[in-house]
Amino acid sequence: MAKLIATIRSLIFFLVFLGPFTIIWSLISIAYAWALPQHLRHRMVVMNWSAATIFMAKWVLGIRFEVEGRENIPDIGVVVCNHQSMWETIFLQLVFHPQSQVVKKSLLNIPFFGWAFRLMNPIAIDRSDRRGAIQQVLDQGSHLLQQGNYICVFPEGTRRHPDQPGRFSKGGAVLAQRAGVPVIPVSQNSGRFWINKKFVKYPGTVQVKIYPPIQTDGAKPEEVIRQAEQTILSGLDLPKTEQSSISPELEAH
Repeated sequence: MAKLIATIRSLIFFLVFLGPFTIIWSLISIAYAWALPQHLRHRMVVMNWSAATIFMAKWVLGIRFEVEGRENIPDIGVVVCNHQSMWETIFLQLVFHPQSQVVKKSLLNIPFFGWAFRLMNPIAIDRSDRRGAIQQVLDQGSHLLQQGNYICVFPEGTRRHPDQPGRFSKGGAVLAQRAGVPVIPVSQNSGRFWINKKFVKYPGTVQVKIYPPIQTDGAKPEEVIRQAEQTILSGLDLPKTEQSSISPELEAH
């Protein structure tokens, strides 16, 4: 019965929101947002769409969230977060703004959503060209940081199962050091409810933790990213009271 209810909720969410609303919002954004300065585009297009998505996820899917550590957010920095689902790519736009994310280039080719996302100054990399991708992150990221943007990096490179985190790459730490800004570690467990590559999503509370920034002056990027990785991984264990919300797919994994 719980899975049937979750399936119905997910169907409503997709048919009512992710489908028609996102298409309409993307077309409106493409029509007028190109003429706005970047900070206004982010606020009017990205933040409003993200807020609506998170609102619908809460009231239709039952995916709520708790945020710990907002007081740790500095004025600028490179956000380094573990990657489990699409949820955090949306939600973090509401916490760190204006923001540019490092994303795979193919994301920009998704009809409607990808076309509108191009307006948001993402750092779209080609993963097959590793050296070129690193240089692109350093060049574009440094420029965007100078303009006052946060840069969000998912150092695992792709979405990972909540119980199988990936090794962190040092690109975000190298960028932070070059730009003279701190690394901001963030952990979250959205993949236990908004399951990657699964249509059905399950109710529960995503725990988002923002840790004190790691200063990069005089530190090796390898040391910075390892510290960020250890910090993030230490915050991924859910309280026992939350375990009952874990989806059947994850419990059976």
